[in-house]
Amino acid sequence: MATLPSHLGVLQIEPTDHCNLACAMCAPHHDRWETVHGVPKGYLDPALFQRILDGLVAEDCRFDHLILQWLGDPSLHPALEELVAAAGRTLRDRVGYLRFDTNALLLTPERMERLLARRAPSVPLLVVFTVDAATADTYTRVKGRDGLARARRHIRAFLAARARMPAPHNVHVQVQFVVQPGNAHEAGEFARYWTDALGCHGAGRGHAELLFKRLSVGGGAAGQAEADRLYESTMARFGIVPHEGESFSVRVWAERPWQHDDVHVARGACPGLWFTPVVRQDGHLLMCCADLRGELDLGSLAEGSFRGLWEGERATRVRLAHLAGRFEGVCASCGGINWYTLGPDHAAATRARAAELGVVG
Repeated sequence: MATLPSHLGVLQIEPTDHCNLACAMCAPHHDRWETVHGVPKGYLDPALFQRILDGLVAEDCRFDHLILQWLGDPSLHPALEELVAAAGRTLRDRVGYLRFDTNALLLTPERMERLLARRAPSVPLLVVFTVDAATADTYTRVKGRDGLARARRHIRAFLAARARMPAPHNVHVQVQFVVQPGNAHEAGEFARYWTDALGCHGAGRGHAELLFKRLSVGGGAAGQAEADRLYESTMARFGIVPHEGESFSVRVWAERPWQHDDVHVARGACPGLWFTPVVRQDGHLLMCCADLRGELDLGSLAEGSFRGLWEGERATRVRLAHLAGRFEGVCASCGGINWYTLGPDHAAATRARAAELGVVG
């Protein structure tokens, strides 16, 4: 049987689609969608999570990394520490590292200490803190509620706890600033504050970095070009450039998605359909993290296997459509991901799989 390669890029598994903020850049929570994915909001069952992990091992699936987050904040899941520990324990030879993204508002120092104590030390852990502001007023404007002082306090406590761990400990930190109309004027002040914080706690204690990120507008939909111009002018205005230091680094996001105004560039098949599987909080496997309403739902991992769904007829039809230049449904207005490149071997494997299934593109 023709199969896609076992190395599958990045897997996202969502602990919850609830969030305690209403960020301006996040339509589901900012606009108060009653349901985020077209299904009731909820929390991932730890028993189902372990079943999914065991299935990945049984089917020899390997990933660059596993992200425990999608459209909610994972800190709202009461068993986040156990989920991180289970993932590291089960996938220790099958992922490059584990990651979760959080606003840090609920990650108290006591909870962070438990998380660090229970994780699997042999698997690197990256904690991404999404902050996006340098003052309380701007934080409230772009995040939907007051919380900057608490976020800073919790992040600095985490940095201090990490610094107390014996090296090497495989715990890494990223602090994010997504450039957008409501906060671009604070990029310089943000850089100064976190340069000081990471410099104090970063040296010799695992990697630490600041990331200045482009705002994604529907993955390249209308408004993306304007967001890109704001990003580039902001980086230039404050002299923010990539930097690799002894204690921390600064990253800028040079890549941008394909855009609908890129009329001179032919749009190709989206690598996300091959490299970025997403598991919703109810255990359903989806093909893309930009599919907010769940159009590309392949079925439940409580009932089917990962490869059975990921390489099944539904997924194969969607990939064939992209290879033929047809972008339908949620894909019609999206530019796609840009951190993987689709190679000819993946296209060939898809066509071979289609032949086995009797699927015509």
